[in-house]
Amino acid sequence: MIAANKPPQDTFKQRHHVAAFTVLEQFTQGLIHYARNHGGSISEEQIIKAIDGIREKEDLFDAAWAVLESDLEAIKAREHAAVRHDPFGRLLVSRFDHLLEGNAAGSIEDGALSREILQPFFKVIRMMVGMDVLQEIDREIHEIIEAHAEDEDELRNPAEYWDHLAKEPAVKLRINLVFARMALHFREYERRKKWLLQLVNDNLPSGEVHWSFTEAHCVRLLDALFSDVREILTVPQHSAELVAKMGSEDVATLREVMKSIDADVAAHANS
Repeated sequence: MIAANKPPQDTFKQRHHVAAFTVLEQFTQGLIHYARNHGGSISEEQIIKAIDGIREKEDLFDAAWAVLESDLEAIKAREHAAVRHDPFGRLLVSRFDHLLEGNAAGSIEDGALSREILQPFFKVIRMMVGMDVLQEIDREIHEIIEAHAEDEDELRNPAEYWDHLAKEPAVKLRINLVFARMALHFREYERRKKWLLQLVNDNLPSGEVHWSFTEAHCVRLLDALFSDVREILTVPQHSAELVAKMGSEDVATLREVMKSIDADVAAHANS
C-alpha cells in the first residue's frame, strides 16, 4: 500500500500526506487493473479511461476529503475565532494588543492598528511558523491549562485570567519560541518587511471603512511582536537557553534582526 510507506502521525503535514497518497493509491490501483487486462502495458488512452473510472467513484475519496475538510475548518476557525475565547490566539495577540484601536493607541485616526489586521496576522503566523508547530504549542498550552484544574486556580479560566496565563513560565516559553521562529524570517529585513506589508494589505477583510497597513504600522508591530525575544537576548542566561533550543547560528541571526528593527524604529521616530 502506498500510504503505508509513511506511518500515519497526528500532524497537519502527515495527515495531508496520507490523504494525498490515499487518492494517488486509488489511481495507481486503477492503472494496475487496466495494465493486467492489457498484457502488462497501458496506453495514454487507457490511462485517461482509468482516471474517468476513478472519478466516478466519489466514495473512494470521502475519507481523504474528510481529513482535508477538517483541517480547512480548523484554519477558518483560527482566522475568525473571537480572540477572547481562544487562549493561544489571545497570547499571540497580547504582544501587540496595545497597538490596536480602542486600546492605549487610541483610534485609527491616531495611528492605531485596525482590528481587521487579526485575520491576516494569523495567516502570517501560519506561513512563517508552520501549522505543525502551532498545533503542537496549542495542544501544550491547553494541557497546561487543564493541569491547573482547581476551581481556585487563576489559570483555570484563561478567558478571564489570560494575563495570569501569559505570565506562566511554561506558557511564556512556548510563545517566545513562536516569535523567535517568526523573527528568523526577517534575516533579509527590508525584503521581508515589504513582503509583510503586501501580504497583510492583500488579506485585509473588506469593510465599510478602508484601512491600510502602512510601513509605520509595520515597524511598530514588529517592534512589539519581538520585544520579549529582544529582552531574552540581553540576558546571558536566557540567551544561552535560547541557543540550546535553536542553535548559535539562529540566535546570531536573531540579534541581527533585532538590530535592524531597532534601527528602523529610530528612523521612523526621527522622520
